[in-house]
Amino acid sequence: MSGTPTTALDLGALRETPGDDRRRAFETFLCRNLAQHLDIPPAHRIARNRPLYTQGIDSLTALTLQRTLESALNIPVPAHHLLREQSVGELAATLSDLVDRT
Repeated sequence: MSGTPTTALDLGALRETPGDDRRRAFETFLCRNLAQHLDIPPAHRIARNRPLYTQGIDSLTALTLQRTLESALNIPVPAHHLLREQSVGELAATLSDLVDRT
């Protein structure tokens, strides 16, 4: 999957995308959206392996991200997945599993 946009994801295409490629697409999408939500300067990056809460995700930001994900994927994303001590990579794997279940 080339160039994942920050505003939408093609759920049908994601379902057809192999596991590792799908997870990477989610990681890219999450990093871009988190950078926007957290107002990260362009010279900095979201760390894919650090827990989200250590990068500035609080409960309000998690709820905003939840709405963004649900809108982009058109599937429910339980908030507890965003509030646990998950990294971007772990959340991407969780989202990949959610896509498989819908």
